[in-house]
Amino acid sequence: MSGLSAYAQQVLKGTVKDATSRQPVPGATVKVVGTAKGVTTNDKGEFEINVPANAQLQISSMGFENVMIAATLIPAGPVMMKVRMVDVKEAVVIGYGTQQKGNLTNSISTVKSTELTAEKNIASDFGKALQGRVPGVYIASREGTPGNAASIMIRGAQSVSASATNPLIVIDGLVVDGNTISINSINPQDIESVEVLKDAASAAIYGARGSTGVIIITTKKGRANSKPTLNVNMYTGMNNVPTSRHMMNTAEYTSAFNDSRNNRISDIDNKLASPGNLTIGQIKQLNDEKTMLKNQLAGLNMADRSIDWLDRIKHKNAPVNNLQASMSGGGDKNNYYISLGRYAETASMGTGKYERITGRLDVTQQVNNWLKVNGNINITQGVNKDMSNPIATAMTARPDTPEDPVFLPDGTLGYYIGIQQHPLGAMMDNKNKNKTSIYLGSLSADLQLIKELSFRSSFNATKYNGLSTSFLPPTGYQGAFNNGMFKTQGTDNFSYNFDNYFTYNKRVSKLGINATLGYTYYSNELNSFGYELYGFPKIDNITGGGAAATYGSTANIGNMNTNNKEISDAYFFRTGLDWEGKYLLNASIRRDGSSKLVKDNRYSWFPSVSAGWDMSRENFLSNVKIVNQLKLRTSYGMSGNMRPLGYFDSRNLMKATSYMGNQALMLNTLVGNPNIRWERTKQLDAGVDVALLNNRLTFTADYYNKITDGLMTNNDVSWIYGAGTMPDNIGSIRNYGIDLQLAVSSRQGTTIGWRVSTNMNINRNKILSMKDSTAVFGALVFGGPQSRSKVGQPVGSVMVFESQGVDPQTGDMIYTDRNKDGRWDSNDYISVPIALPTFTGGTTLTLSYKRFTLDALFTYVVGNKVYDYYEQTLRNYSLDYTSVMPDKFDNLANRWKKPGDVSEVPRAITGVHGAGQTADWNSKPSTQFITDASYMRLRNISLAYVVPAAVLQKAKINQVRVYASMENVFTITQYKGFDPEAVSNTGIVSTNLPNPRAAVIGIDLTF
Repeated sequence: MSGLSAYAQQVLKGTVKDATSRQPVPGATVKVVGTAKGVTTNDKGEFEINVPANAQLQISSMGFENVMIAATLIPAGPVMMKVRMVDVKEAVVIGYGTQQKGNLTNSISTVKSTELTAEKNIASDFGKALQGRVPGVYIASREGTPGNAASIMIRGAQSVSASATNPLIVIDGLVVDGNTISINSINPQDIESVEVLKDAASAAIYGARGSTGVIIITTKKGRANSKPTLNVNMYTGMNNVPTSRHMMNTAEYTSAFNDSRNNRISDIDNKLASPGNLTIGQIKQLNDEKTMLKNQLAGLNMADRSIDWLDRIKHKNAPVNNLQASMSGGGDKNNYYISLGRYAETASMGTGKYERITGRLDVTQQVNNWLKVNGNINITQGVNKDMSNPIATAMTARPDTPEDPVFLPDGTLGYYIGIQQHPLGAMMDNKNKNKTSIYLGSLSADLQLIKELSFRSSFNATKYNGLSTSFLPPTGYQGAFNNGMFKTQGTDNFSYNFDNYFTYNKRVSKLGINATLGYTYYSNELNSFGYELYGFPKIDNITGGGAAATYGSTANIGNMNTNNKEISDAYFFRTGLDWEGKYLLNASIRRDGSSKLVKDNRYSWFPSVSAGWDMSRENFLSNVKIVNQLKLRTSYGMSGNMRPLGYFDSRNLMKATSYMGNQALMLNTLVGNPNIRWERTKQLDAGVDVALLNNRLTFTADYYNKITDGLMTNNDVSWIYGAGTMPDNIGSIRNYGIDLQLAVSSRQGTTIGWRVSTNMNINRNKILSMKDSTAVFGALVFGGPQSRSKVGQPVGSVMVFESQGVDPQTGDMIYTDRNKDGRWDSNDYISVPIALPTFTGGTTLTLSYKRFTLDALFTYVVGNKVYDYYEQTLRNYSLDYTSVMPDKFDNLANRWKKPGDVSEVPRAITGVHGAGQTADWNSKPSTQFITDASYMRLRNISLAYVVPAAVLQKAKINQVRVYASMENVFTITQYKGFDPEAVSNTGIVSTNLPNPRAAVIGIDLTF
């Protein structure tokens, strides 16, 4: 099991390694039993220590089982440390403190830094890095745009507002809420651990901000009594879009164009052959339409070329790069951590680049035996520039459009046909830049007042500055309307929270007591500014707004220049008792208040209680060797959500505007509601934690049931109030389900080490009550389905016609006339839930052999559906506003063509048609555009190799690890669109760019 070599008489040298992965264990503590003498291993897992004769050594490291070994042994290999899957004494970060894992009675999941390494997560933010690793946490990258942050939802949607489902994020004590920060501002490689608070009992300590769950991020720090360690990790590779969706070629387009006109002409001829009750005017109108269609057929002149513009706008080898350098160490009374990182990626579809530069400094000083201070600062600069998403233009462009854009003699972009934009010309409208500078910092002091009582004071702040500029030149498509437009928008936000709390820990015989009492003050100020400039000369190299002739519309001044501020404070108390670590009881309460609400509704209480029983510590199980842990736990609590509430929604305000060139006031577009109050979530949780076979098998199961009342949304009201909407508490919603997690690993010391970990969440969501039968969910999609929430259904439903398929005789769609009135209107809509999945999960596989380690992560989502809005719009065969028929997806080539054909795609036709005799009959919002978007994806696979130490000795490098990694390797799904994950949170897909597939090679150096 162990390997130590004796040198000189009293000097011992050795190496410590992980028994599963065979990798060195840096930072392990090697102590001489019975003395204060000890050392820590370096980054190669090596140590050197002076020992007396017949000494015993104890080797320990967080996450591993302790090893005891006699110094007189002279074995042939390294000391192998077995991973401790369940460390009951391991500290888990909770709200305002930590708690031993063995004493937890709440549902909290932890992700360590080993799961956030660069090769396992080729991503710009930590949210994507958590995907598939935590049961009950649904994470989706809804847009493949470079630098786009992931959407996070914990245990279902608890709001009828699509934008209010993300959890609260706390970074080293800094409360992050609203628009105060982007999750891209934290480098995933600077994170030591991520704790996810999933039940109300754990989140209640955050009161009115915790009902959607809480994610606590703890960043890396240096180790005391350790030599300086320099680590450099870098990778480089490429992104590309793995999609098989294609547009019609020239021959298919021509056929669809001709069929659509000929089918309409045939319908007109049939009507004219039996005019019946047609008036003279109607007959003339039909003949005029027939003539127009014949002219369109005669005027179609397709060139002898065919370009799939969806494929043409791809950047098949878009670069992606990452560099991270960090140094850490510490002395007897201090430690430090310094890092510098750069992440960059180029758009794999369209144009654009994202670059993020991060710098971090963390210093801790033990001033004396009763005072410890810590200070840290994180600086992030993120830049998106030259962004252009031409996917809509590429979908509609005629396939015979020439490769190069058309330019007029004055340099202005022209048109090949009608006024249809050239996809590459549209990509030239990309003179834009969005720059964010984010400063995170904290200063804290820990005072040990007496042995059992400590006090912590912490000031945490963030400064967020954003500046977005875009220039649409007069020579481009978009800028031509105003002779060019220059637009500047900026944000200047500052938020901070000041926390002060006492912590008491005492053990009296078999009874353990802990308590926390504190006060927190939170301030959040958001300011925005902006302006528009019009009228620019048609020349090159314009770099700013100085060449403009006039200011833009004054109507935008009020929307672009805003000031908002929120102040809140809270008192909180938490206490816990344990008897011999077997019987556990915890409770907390918080009184929260916010300036968003009027005085009478401003404050509210948020209590919680939880209990646990660790049966493995009972006498009847203490001798059962296969059982290492068997803990039952349950909790109940109340938490709140104020994210849907605007800063002034409880008040009636006037809005600044201009009239006849003078300053003026107008009624706000929203009526204030002084009676509005918190959203409140009451949640019951029951769970079990099991560890068997020397912790080689672990299992966790949780059942939860939570009900949220006081749902906030903006209700439509009569304009007699002077505005169209009013915020209100409209109803309640329920989420219930189970979280499961199972992990199995190989025995220690085996030649091939392996570990399998899988997790899943089954969630059911149901709206219990609302003042009205439905409410708006998400943004309106023009011409598409209405996204609504309806009583008795999950949030995120669409209101559409029920499709019965294509009539084999006519080729037109058949819709259910639900009220049997012979008309098809909104009264015939059905509500179809699409936005939320019913089952999500992930599986991680680790395989190690000698110096090689293979890791793979699979993620899966089941039960969600997608409404394909662009499939709907491209079913229309009429000429659009550009006087061109847009191209179609190539699956429309399999459309109905003659009576008796059985097809899922209706016939090609323009003009009125179908049973409803409307021009959009075959492309009405209906269930025909709703498809199953369940999928399983190999999200990441990586292979790493550790170079032998003997090769590195001359270079004085402690460790070199080389790796290759791929992200989004393949996806198994029935969904025919681009990417089942890249969908808006309403379940409707339009111009969402698919997530790219990445392939990188990298190196990890430790000095």
